[in-house]
Amino acid sequence: MFKRTFWLSAGFGLGVVAARKAQQAAAQLAPDGVAARLRERWSAALDEGRAEMDRRELALREVLASPDGRRISARPLPPARRTGTDGR
Repeated sequence: MFKRTFWLSAGFGLGVVAARKAQQAAAQLAPDGVAARLRERWSAALDEGRAEMDRRELALREVLASPDGRRISARPLPPARRTGTDGR
């Protein structure tokens, strides 16, 4: 009698655990779960890109700074050449 009760409760417990794992896997594979993970990864990639851009900009500012500490201004770009009769 005790063996049957033990195995019945063990089987029930394993069934509950398996059902929960299946529900979690289904939630992760559902479109909402995939979209959430994609959003997190995309956001992390953008943040990393912005941080790298800031580091490179700082390095360029250090390289382009004049010896007395003033910032060297960039040369203005020449006006764009226009072609065509309508000025575009």
